[in-house]
Amino acid sequence: MYQFAWETTLSEAWALEYYQRKRKEGKSHSVAVRALANIWMRILHAMWFKREPYQTQTCALAQQRHVRRVA
Repeated sequence: MYQFAWETTLSEAWALEYYQRKRKEGKSHSVAVRALANIWMRILHAMWFKREPYQTQTCALAQQRHVRRVA
């Protein structure tokens, strides 16, 4: 999952933003990638549970809802 998460920073804008945010928080590269891998595990579990394919738009909407709830 660690390698998968790191590779997604090349193709998923939200993953790169998340990684960069963790680095700005002072996290090491390894900790930031592990945190991203944890996000991916939740996404993969939801995909498996709902039996739906991955869609970037679905993740973006979920993140926006989460940000509004936290703020």
